[in-house]
Amino acid sequence: MNTPRTNVLIIADRLESAFALSQRLEPGDALTPGFEVLQPPLAPAEGISRLARGGVDVLVLDVTESADAGLDTVRRARFEAPDIPVVMLAPPGTSSEAIGLRAAEAGAQDVVTRDQLDAGDLRRVLRYAIERHRLQATLRQLALSDELTGLYNRRGFLALCEHHLKLAHRMRGLMLAVVDIDRLRDINARFGRDEGDRAIVAAATALKSTFRASDVVCRLAGDDFATLVLDATDDALHAVTPRLRSCVDRQNAAQRDRAYALSLTMGVVRFEPHEVPPIEELLVRAGEALTARKAARVA
Repeated sequence: MNTPRTNVLIIADRLESAFALSQRLEPGDALTPGFEVLQPPLAPAEGISRLARGGVDVLVLDVTESADAGLDTVRRARFEAPDIPVVMLAPPGTSSEAIGLRAAEAGAQDVVTRDQLDAGDLRRVLRYAIERHRLQATLRQLALSDELTGLYNRRGFLALCEHHLKLAHRMRGLMLAVVDIDRLRDINARFGRDEGDRAIVAAATALKSTFRASDVVCRLAGDDFATLVLDATDDALHAVTPRLRSCVDRQNAAQRDRAYALSLTMGVVRFEPHEVPPIEELLVRAGEALTARKAARVA
C-alpha cells in the first residue's frame, strides 16, 4: 500500500539557502515516508499567499536572519491557515530553548536550529509536528463538543456566542432559541436511560435539520438545547417554530415503532443588531419565552 506523501511549503528569508533544505526532504523511507515540496521555496509575502490557497499539509519557515521577523511570519501563517502546523527553523547558533516559548505563543508547533538537523531528523520533526497538531485539534474539539450528540457543549456554545456577539453590528439581527424535550423524565422512567439517550439524539437531529449549518447549535445540559441564529431577519422569528415542528413530525412518522412520540418545546427571542445583550441575558430571556410557551400549552 502506498503511503500518501505530505505536501510541504517552505517559506524562507534567504531563498538560495532554502533550496538545499527542500532537497533534504527527498526521498523518504519505510519509516519516514517522503514529502512533496510543493514548489521552490518562497519569500514570506509570496509564501503566505500560497499558503492561503490550500493544499498544504505542513509549513516550514526557514529563518536565517531575524528571529523576530520569523515570528511575525508565523503569526501571519496561523491567521491565514490556522489548521496547518508550522515548524520554524531558527537561525544557526540560536538557542531553540530561548526562542521556543515565543514561537509557541506565536503558534508554531516546533522550533529547531537549522544547522543541527540532518535529513532524517527534519522528516521526523515534521511528522511529529503534524501528529501533535492533529492531536491538539482533536482535544480542542472534544473539549467543546457534547459526547452524546456531537453538538457543541455549553462551554463551546458560550465561547462561540461571545465571538459572534462582537460582530452583531454587521448582521441584520440575532435570534436565540432554547429547546427542551417534553416528558424526558417519563421516557427515562418507563423505557430506561438508553431510550432517553436516543430521544436526546433524536432531538439533536431535529435541531440540526431545522437550523442552518452557520447557526450555533448546542446541548446545554440534560434535555436543554440552545441555538444562536446568525443574521436573523424578523421573518425567521416566526418561521423557526413551525420548521422544528415539521422536522419532529417527520421523525415520528418515520419511527412508528418507537413507543412514544418525540415532542419538543421551543422559546425564541430576537434582537436588533444594535441592542444585543450579553449571552447570559439572552439565555434568560429565551428561557422565559420557553416557560411561557409551556404554560400556554398546558392552558
